[in-house]
Amino acid sequence: MKTPAIVPNAIFGANNFMIPNMIEDQGKVVFICLITVLFSILPVGYHMAMLNVPEKVIQQFIFQNFENIFGLKLSPAQESLVWSLTVSSQGVGALIGCLLVGPMAKFGAKHVLMGLNNVILIAGSLLMFLSYWMSFPIAFILGRILTGVYTGLACAFAPLYLQQVIPKNIKGSMSCFLHIAVCFGSSLGAIFSLPFMFGSDTTWPTLVIFPAFFGLAILVASVWIPDTPNNLLQKGRYTEAIQSIKFYYDIEDSDEDEIIKEYWDMVPEMPEQLTICAAFMNPSIRNGILLGMIVSSTQIFSGSMVSISYSTEMFEAVSFIDTLVPFLPALGSIFSILLTIPALRWVETRGRRPLLLKTLLFCIAANFLLLVFTLISSDTTGWASWGFAAAFFMYGIGYNLGVGPVAYFLPAELVPPEAASASLGSAVAVNWMCTITTTLFYYPLSKSIGGWSYLIFIIPTSLFTMILWRLLPETKFHYKIDPLEIRLLTDIGPSITSNYGTLDGEEPTLF
Repeated sequence: MKTPAIVPNAIFGANNFMIPNMIEDQGKVVFICLITVLFSILPVGYHMAMLNVPEKVIQQFIFQNFENIFGLKLSPAQESLVWSLTVSSQGVGALIGCLLVGPMAKFGAKHVLMGLNNVILIAGSLLMFLSYWMSFPIAFILGRILTGVYTGLACAFAPLYLQQVIPKNIKGSMSCFLHIAVCFGSSLGAIFSLPFMFGSDTTWPTLVIFPAFFGLAILVASVWIPDTPNNLLQKGRYTEAIQSIKFYYDIEDSDEDEIIKEYWDMVPEMPEQLTICAAFMNPSIRNGILLGMIVSSTQIFSGSMVSISYSTEMFEAVSFIDTLVPFLPALGSIFSILLTIPALRWVETRGRRPLLLKTLLFCIAANFLLLVFTLISSDTTGWASWGFAAAFFMYGIGYNLGVGPVAYFLPAELVPPEAASASLGSAVAVNWMCTITTTLFYYPLSKSIGGWSYLIFIIPTSLFTMILWRLLPETKFHYKIDPLEIRLLTDIGPSITSNYGTLDGEEPTLF
């Protein structure tokens, strides 16, 4: 019998933390999850960065065809608004996707993540591709909304899928790969959108169709990948659940009860999920969900989506070296991947709370410097633009070491397991509402008030940080709490879920 090792020190020891060790110790399941997360989340980052470099090319396509179809010549202010709506349309679609998380949870994370969601991705990519040949920009925007729906579902169901199959002692580190996959996708989007690649006025249709191939690949692979053991056990399909356990973990044992026991020893129980309405009816769960929504808001209001979507415009505004500007999104995305690697260890060794709060302070300081150097650059050139670049680099350090990766999975750890989908769905919905707000308003504000536009990041992030500093518990040892014990305690007396995710009974609650 092959039993995967689950001793944390074997993976997170002070001097021997290595990704290959995780793959060796935890067997095939780590490899399957890495590939699944990469192919599922990569299109999310790709579509975030895709419009950044070929901004002028696609603007020309939209504005010219808008005039040809409707006979209206847009003013510069109207063009800024239309372009902001185009960029933020992914967020609109993602918000719609978030609203579908609850109803679709009954189908299981695996089937939604690898099946239906990829059909949506392929449809959206095709619609944007065909918009070029139809000279119909509205089809481009509708296709981007569909890819946004894919984004919302992927961002919610990928963490749920990991929770159902990943051994509990490496769940935090594996969840950080969600952020790495987004960064990898944005780097591909940034590289492929360069003018000499697929970012020209004749080749950009190839740029928008590319993510469909990832969707097709994972759709085909889903035929051979079984449903998660957790979901199958919930439905009483024990024979299929045992085959699934053997597939993911390479456990060989003739005793079926022993196989299931080994699975529950490795992976925490993921009970039948509560609806959002039922979750909000429980005060303690509601508090955790609201706190997770604040965590998710900080990820966006720190400036992440705007820096991905408008980084070329940001650097052009401070008169940075023109020849380098198109390459900055790709370099930034690769830099983000490298910075997230330390977070794989720190999220377990240093804890979620200190990592999130300290890096938030770093992001606030960086945004303040971005404001200052943008204002200075309006009166002078040279050193101010390099100061802006240094501040942008500083922001990348803070965001990718903590705020970015932690916010993907922390909302699920702030509630009991049965409320994980409700918490993630709510957090991702708020995440994309914030994305719509920042991507919609930053561009016009930047054109009208320059550097002062960074206040839309500094003020909200400072407020959210103060709230989290007071209320956020540590969830590092979240997996050590038995979900069955929590439910029993809820039935017979005061619930420890009022402060779920912390071992300290003195931690404050949200209200």
